[in-house]
Amino acid sequence: RRGWVARVRGSSARAGAMSSQRPTEKIKVRSKDPESLEDEDEEPKHPEQPPVDDDEDKDAPGLSEEDQLLKETLETAVTRLTDSKSSSSVREAAVDTLAKEIRSATSSMTSVPKPLKFLRPFYDDLKAFYHDLKASAFKRSVADVLSVLGMTMAEEGSRECLHFKLEGNPAELGVWGHEFIRALSGEISQEYVARTTATPPEATKDLIVLVDVIVPFQMKHNSEIEAVDLLLEVNELDKLLDYVDQANYERVCLYLLRFGEYLIALEDLQNVMGVAFKIYFAERKYPDALRVAMRINDLSLVEKAMAEARKKDPLVHKQMALMLGANKYFSYNEDDDSVNRLISNEDLWEHFQSLARELNVEEAKTPADVYKSHLSESSSLVREAAHVESARQNLASTFVNGFVNVGFQKDALMTPPDSKWLYKNKDHCMISAAASLGMILLWNVNEGMSQIDKYLYSTDFIKAGALLALGVVNCGVRDEVDPALGLLPEHLEDGKPDSVRMTAALGLGLAYAGNPKEQVAESLIPVVADTSSKANMEVISIACLALGLVFAGTANEDVCMAIAQRMMEASEAELDQPIAKMMCVGLGVLFLGAQDNAEATIEVIKTVEHKISKFAVVVIETCAYAGSGNVLQVQKLMHLCAEHLDANGNREGEGSEDKEAKDDEEKQEEEVSEEEKEKKKQEAALNAMHQSAAVIGIALITMNESIGREMAQRTFQHLLQYGDLAVRRAVPLAMAMSSISNPEFAIIDVLSKLTHDADVGTAMAAIFSLGLIGAGTNNSRIAQLLRSLASFYAKDANPLFVVRLAQGLLHAGKGLVTMAPAHSDRTLMSYPAVAGILAVVYCCLDLKSTLLAKHHYLMYTLVCAIRPRMLMTLDADSMEPVQVKVRVGQAVETVGQAGRPKTITGFQTHSTPVLLGHSDRAELATDEYEALTTVLEGIVLLKKKQGSTAMET
Repeated sequence: RRGWVARVRGSSARAGAMSSQRPTEKIKVRSKDPESLEDEDEEPKHPEQPPVDDDEDKDAPGLSEEDQLLKETLETAVTRLTDSKSSSSVREAAVDTLAKEIRSATSSMTSVPKPLKFLRPFYDDLKAFYHDLKASAFKRSVADVLSVLGMTMAEEGSRECLHFKLEGNPAELGVWGHEFIRALSGEISQEYVARTTATPPEATKDLIVLVDVIVPFQMKHNSEIEAVDLLLEVNELDKLLDYVDQANYERVCLYLLRFGEYLIALEDLQNVMGVAFKIYFAERKYPDALRVAMRINDLSLVEKAMAEARKKDPLVHKQMALMLGANKYFSYNEDDDSVNRLISNEDLWEHFQSLARELNVEEAKTPADVYKSHLSESSSLVREAAHVESARQNLASTFVNGFVNVGFQKDALMTPPDSKWLYKNKDHCMISAAASLGMILLWNVNEGMSQIDKYLYSTDFIKAGALLALGVVNCGVRDEVDPALGLLPEHLEDGKPDSVRMTAALGLGLAYAGNPKEQVAESLIPVVADTSSKANMEVISIACLALGLVFAGTANEDVCMAIAQRMMEASEAELDQPIAKMMCVGLGVLFLGAQDNAEATIEVIKTVEHKISKFAVVVIETCAYAGSGNVLQVQKLMHLCAEHLDANGNREGEGSEDKEAKDDEEKQEEEVSEEEKEKKKQEAALNAMHQSAAVIGIALITMNESIGREMAQRTFQHLLQYGDLAVRRAVPLAMAMSSISNPEFAIIDVLSKLTHDADVGTAMAAIFSLGLIGAGTNNSRIAQLLRSLASFYAKDANPLFVVRLAQGLLHAGKGLVTMAPAHSDRTLMSYPAVAGILAVVYCCLDLKSTLLAKHHYLMYTLVCAIRPRMLMTLDADSMEPVQVKVRVGQAVETVGQAGRPKTITGFQTHSTPVLLGHSDRAELATDEYEALTTVLEGIVLLKKKQGSTAMET
C-alpha cells in the first residue's frame, strides 16, 4: 500500500511541475453543495455557455460579423415584404432577396442553414401575409419561400411544405437543394396515402405533377434509391423506365431485386420484378432479365428474354440456356437441339467429372474412409465393425457410399463387376442398396440405364430398387427419349407388388422433378385415385409425393384436386398411418410460392374430419409462402407453436368434460408406470404434428431473407425453452432447413447440445440436422462431432444409423456438391430442391415410422437438391473448358452504396474450376476474357475481349 501511495504522490508532483509550465484556465464551480438529492441528478449549467434560444429575437453574442449582416438583411427583407406601405417592386425585391439567401444556404446542407434559423420567428407573420394576397405570380413566389421554411418550421403532420409548394411554382424544385426535395418527397407520400384512403378517394393528379419533376432530378443527382421509393409510394413505378439509362440501371435494378424480398403480396412482387425485367430487357442484359423472370416463375417472360437473346446474341443465348438448366426450369423448350441439350443438363456429368479430375478427387471413397472409426475416443466401434456385420450397419453404409460418391460414376461397393454388396442387405434394405447405383451414376443417363438394367430381372426388392435407381439417375436431367416415362409406368399397374409400385411412383417423381409433363400426371393420378379395398395407403402417399415433386410450384389444378379428393375419401385407419403425411407434403409443394392461390385448397382440406387436416393446412400454407419472408404468416405460426395441447392434440381446456373428469385423469396418470407415461408423451407429440409443421414453416418462409432468418433463429431458441415436445423436436430440423449446406458456428453449437437431449426423437433430429447444415461441405467441426456421437451411441442402433446418414450427407460428393435450394447469388430458389428437402425433413419428425422403418429409400428425394458447387468457365464458341484467374471471396451487400463499391471482401485468386461456398461470390481477374453473365456461378461462358482493351483492376 505504501508503494502505491508513493507512486500516486510522485505522479501528482510531476503533474504539478508540468502544469506550472503552461497557462491555466479557471473553472467555475458551485460555492455550495446542492441542497437536495434531486439537484444532483440535474445536469450542471455552465454559465459561460448559456442555452441558445433560436426563437428569441435578440443579438446572440456568438454571431460573427458576416452572420450578423445576414440576419439584418433577412429581417429587413421580411419587414419590407410585410409592410403594407411597401410598393410591389420593393416587395418583389424582398422576396428575391429571401429566395436568393435561402437557395445559397440550402444547396449543400451539412448543418441547419442560417437563413432558416434567423427566419424562424417570422414564419407565422409571413403565413398571415401570404393568405391576404390575391392569386398572382408574386403570391406563387412567396409560396415557394414558405414551402422551404415549412420544411423545418411547420407543425409535424401539417404537410405545409407540400401545400405551399402546390400553390407555388411546381417546376422549380431542384434549385432549393436535395434536403428540400427529400422533405417534399416524404410529405407527398403521406398526402398520397391520406387522399387514396379517404372516403371517397380524392384526386392525386397535382401530386403526380410534382413527382414527375422530382424523379428526373433525383435520377440525375445519384439519388436513384429515393426516386424509386417515391414512385413506389405513389404507385407509379412504371415511370421509372423513362429515366433509367446505362449509368444507373444497375443500382436501380439491384435495389428493386432486394426490395422484392420485403414485399408481402404476390401481386406487388410481380409488379416490382416486372419493372426490373423491363429495365434489364431495355438495356439488353438478357441473362439478368431471365433471372428475374425465373424468380417470379413467369414462363412468358422467360420465352420473351430467350427469343430476344436468340436474335441479338447467340452466345448469350447459350449462357441463358445453361442458367435454365441450373434452375431445373424444364418447362421451356427450344427448337435448336444444341441449346436444348444445354437446358437439359445432358453434359453436366462430364463437367462434374472434369471438376473431380482438376481437384484430384476421382478415387472412390468407402464408408470406412468417412467413418474414420480409428479416430474415435474408444475403440469399441472398431471392434464391433470387425466382428458384427448387421443389416442395419450395411444399410447405413449403402447410403453413405451413395451420397459420398454421388455423380462420380464409380465406387468401391456397387459398381465393381464382381460386387456382392447388394446381397449383404436383406429384404427391403435391398431397395436402397440397388437404388444407390442411381446416385453413383447420377446425371449420366445412357451409362446409368445400361448398368441398372441387369437388376430389373431379379427379385421383387432388387427390382424395386432398380426402378428407383432409374428415377434417381434421371433426376436433374431432361432426356428427349424419356426413358423413365417409357419404363416406369407399366410397374404402377394393379397386381404388381406394393414395393415395386411405390418405388416406380417415386422414381417417376424424381426423374421428372421440375419437369411438369402431363404424361407423368396421367400415369400417377390413377394410382392416387384408387379407392378399392386393395388400395395400399403407402403406395398412394408415395404417388402423391411424386406428383408434388414433378409439379412443384405449379399449383396444377388436376393434380391438386386428385390428391385433395383422395384425402377426403380416405378412411380414418388409412390417414392414421405415418406415411399418410407424405400426401400432405405432396399437396403442399404443389403450391410453393403460390401465396394466396392456395386459399381454396386450404378450405377444402379443412373439411377432412381427421387430425391430419390440421397438419395438411399448415404444410400447404407454409409452402405457399416459402421464401417470401412474410412476417404476418410467421406471426401466425408462432402463435400456433405457443399453444399447449393435451394428449389428443386439442388446446388445453377444449374437449374435456369437466373438472372432475380431468382430476380423475390426473390421478390415473400418477398410477401408470414411467414407460406408459413416455408412450403417452410420444403419442401426444404425434397428435401435435401440426405444431412441428409450423416450426418448420417459420424456417421455410424466412429461408431466403437474411434478417428474417436471423430473427427466426432467435425465435427457435425461445421455442426450445418453452415449447412442448412436438415443437422442440422440430426446432433442430427448422434450424437446418434455414441453413442447408451453410454450417454456421452458432447453429452447430445449438445442435451439438441437442444431440444429447433426453428425448431420443429430438436427439436424432439434431444429429440429422447436423448432416443437413453441413451437406457437401466436409466441415471438420461437424465431422468431429459426428465421430464422437458415433462413439457415444455405439450400442444404440437407431441413433447410430442416423449418425451414419449425417456423415454421408456431410461428405456428399466428396465436398464438391451442395444441397442449398438458393442459387444464382442467392436470388433464385429451386422449387424441386425445396420439395425434395421438405420430404426428408417431414420424415424426420417421425423417424421410427419412416427412415428407421421400411421407408428409408425416401432419403433419395434429397437428390433433387444436389448440384455441383462449382464455378467452371467454358469458351463460348468451342464450349471447351478455359482456365482463367478468378477472385473468390465473401459476398458484400452493395445496395444503395455510392460509387462502385467492391462486391467481395477477403478474396483469394484461383484458377478455374473452383469451389464456391454458401456465401461466396466470384469475379473475373483477367483482362483477356469477359463473362456473358453477371453472376459467376455454375457453368459460365467466356468470350475474348475485342481489341484486348484492358479492364480496370
